[in-house]
Amino acid sequence: MRSVLLAALVPAVFVPGVAHAEPVSGISAAVPPVGVAQAAPVSGIASAPVAGVASFSMTDILGTYGFGRAATIGAAGEAAGVWSAPTTHTGFGGEDLVITYTPSFSPAATERTVYTARYNEVTYPQAECERVGADGVAKHVWVSYRCRSGIAPSYTLLVR
Repeated sequence: MRSVLLAALVPAVFVPGVAHAEPVSGISAAVPPVGVAQAAPVSGIASAPVAGVASFSMTDILGTYGFGRAATIGAAGEAAGVWSAPTTHTGFGGEDLVITYTPSFSPAATERTVYTARYNEVTYPQAECERVGADGVAKHVWVSYRCRSGIAPSYTLLVR
């Protein structure tokens, strides 16, 4: 028993970086389904699906948002046609928004409105808009985003 415990502790104590390594997550999200090929990325350019190959959908967590906000964001994104089947899972720090989407590697020709973070519904609407936008880029739900301010201090998420 002691040898097993020591074998687990020694690398964490004596090998730099092992104790602080991030857990591997999203491996299944990064690997396309069997039969779907993708072009190799060129330095500084995002990779794009190979022409003639069918696109694929994937289900993944978009991010963790305030209580009640994940459902609002999920419903708005589904209504906008950006993703489908949004679900939420409650945790200690908020709600996880899980969505099904088709990964995007090139910008759309036109901007699409995803949702509006209203000042009377969320404490920091600009921060929420920026976070959802950045989470979408990180997961390849969209390629780029911007948060547009309206008359009131509300922010609308526009994506490509």
